[in-house]
Amino acid sequence: MPRGILTMIGLAGSVLFAASVGLFAVEQIAAGRTVPGLGYLLIAILMVAVPYYVTTPGDVAGSALERTIGWVVETDDD
Repeated sequence: MPRGILTMIGLAGSVLFAASVGLFAVEQIAAGRTVPGLGYLLIAILMVAVPYYVTTPGDVAGSALERTIGWVVETDDD
């Protein structure tokens, strides 16, 4: 799945915020509060996975535009 530089920067930002939630989850689990700790861990995982894997309406529009331009403008590969 090819990603652009802006998408990678956005993913790094998501990981940055999810890391603090994940660390809090580990502290909760270590303190014996397993259920809230697992809940926070799930939230941290979703903070990274949802923006990376879910297709947004902007992604669909951009993909359609790329296909349309590729269909209208033909390039010679020779």
